[in-house]
Amino acid sequence: MASRMVESLLRFLQEGGLRKPQNILVAGAFGAAILAALLVEPPGTNLILWSLLFIPAVAVGHLYREKGVVAATVLGLAYLGITAGRAYPPNPDIVLPFVAMVALAALTSIVSYSTREQIHYRKAMERAPGGAFLLRREDGTIVDANHDFAELLGYTRRELENLPISKIWPYADDRERFLSQAQPGTGNVVLETQFIGRDGKIRWFVLWGRCLEDVIITCRVSDVTRYREEETALKAERHRLFTILDTLPAYVTLQGEDHTIRFANRAFRETFGDPGGGRCYEVQRGSRRPCNPCKGAMIFTLKSPEQWEWDHTNGKTYGVYAYPFTDTDGKPLMLQLGIDITQRVQAEEALKGFAGNLQAKNQELEVLRSQLSLVNQELDMTVRERTADVEKLLAQKDEFISQLGHDLKTPLTPLVALMPRIIEQEQDPDLRRLLEIAGHSVTYMKDLVQKTLHLARMNSLYIELEIEPLDLKAELDNTLRNYTILFKTKAITLNNNIPGGTVVHADRVLLGEVFNNLIANAVKSLEDKKGAITIDAIRDQKSIVVSVRDTGIGMTREQLDRAFAEFYKADASRHDLDSPGLGLTICRRIVERHGGRIWAESAGAGMGTAVIFTLEAVDAP
Repeated sequence: MASRMVESLLRFLQEGGLRKPQNILVAGAFGAAILAALLVEPPGTNLILWSLLFIPAVAVGHLYREKGVVAATVLGLAYLGITAGRAYPPNPDIVLPFVAMVALAALTSIVSYSTREQIHYRKAMERAPGGAFLLRREDGTIVDANHDFAELLGYTRRELENLPISKIWPYADDRERFLSQAQPGTGNVVLETQFIGRDGKIRWFVLWGRCLEDVIITCRVSDVTRYREEETALKAERHRLFTILDTLPAYVTLQGEDHTIRFANRAFRETFGDPGGGRCYEVQRGSRRPCNPCKGAMIFTLKSPEQWEWDHTNGKTYGVYAYPFTDTDGKPLMLQLGIDITQRVQAEEALKGFAGNLQAKNQELEVLRSQLSLVNQELDMTVRERTADVEKLLAQKDEFISQLGHDLKTPLTPLVALMPRIIEQEQDPDLRRLLEIAGHSVTYMKDLVQKTLHLARMNSLYIELEIEPLDLKAELDNTLRNYTILFKTKAITLNNNIPGGTVVHADRVLLGEVFNNLIANAVKSLEDKKGAITIDAIRDQKSIVVSVRDTGIGMTREQLDRAFAEFYKADASRHDLDSPGLGLTICRRIVERHGGRIWAESAGAGMGTAVIFTLEAVDAP
């Protein structure tokens, strides 16, 4: 019987890998225990035999876990068989070593397994990419952490041992949700949350956790702080872009090839309603079919910008600028910018009607001139001279009307050219005074149109500046040559304090226009055209700060706040027609296009005004 048990034990161990050194030692310990049970006296109560039995029981429990318990049971049964065969009737005490062997094997199996698992997870934690740590479920303290995790939070590994997780993870909701989900047998738990480092900075982690035997949670983290910060920055930029688009007075849309409106700003929604993914012809025109021909389709075909106008049923006319656009997924879209041009179109129509009326009047005057020529044939030389003067004026008027008819886009240019000559020829003082008022009005209108067009050009995103290094003092001297006679006749003192060698990056023509406008404004603000204008420039880090100061009428706080608004005049009571109120607005556009800024300062009414702007400095070679 003992022989069969020994054979079974050897076969069991051999199945587990008897050729391994530890298995050979275990088999030897089993053999020694069986041999001792056959030889020692008394076998049932001998302490030496018990120790020989317990050692292999502990060994197989450590090495084989459940199989080790079976092996210890087989060894114990062999011991009981041998002891019962040698001492009959058997002593009940011989059962105690058998029970102890099985218990020791089971206990060793449990303890060694738990220990090996912890060692395994500790090694895995050390080898894990990124941060990793072990968390005790019972009290929420850190058992151990690898170097990467400690370094991420600015701690050492020793400082993290037995540290409450709430110290570095104070967000109770995330923490409780993670601990509640990390249960035995539930697999991995993944959570994106925030930890706080030693320096108080918040770091975003993706946390993976898995529970081990309801005691330890093994955790691994990936630092996603940079991605979250970039995501936050992108959201802020997106919000800023949408805010800018919503503040535009023109409507902006993005449309697909199927005519669906993918995006619409606030101006579009307020005018046509929320598109809700509808098609442009449904939302804007209330039609069930696309326009024929569809001008927007040309954008997708030609892949080039297009421009057109269309009339809405509400009586308004819109000028549309369309550009090809590519979506984030690579699909083609069309970007549309629509501007309400109703007033401009109405003005053009009015001008056309005015030109037609003038042409009709001209024909009537031609008839009257023929009749007048027949009536005055017998008048004397004086009358003929006056008639010749009248005919000359009529010819001038005809030339003016012809020019106006051929160039509707610039209808005021011939008026500006003809009015001085008409005034020169007129002898009646009252009529001459009225013509001078009209001439001032025409000049004002022409200046208004030119400056308005120039302002519109400066507002364009596509104008290219010819930036080059310019000597600021030399450019100012060129501008001041135009004011030499004015300064002498009006008793104006000019102080050019710009140091020589002050070089800036600027467009030569536009820089001259800024100086021209600022000096002209300063001259207008001087009472009785007497006073002083001082121009300075200083270096401020990478910029040159230029100031144009005068000793004129000054400005109040309200006037300073509105100084650069379009068509604003600080002294509205003067009603002069010398300036349309666009000079400072144009200066602001030019300076901003150069990457600088411009502002005005004044100590109050009668204390003079200073207009200050910045330009990029050029470092000396």
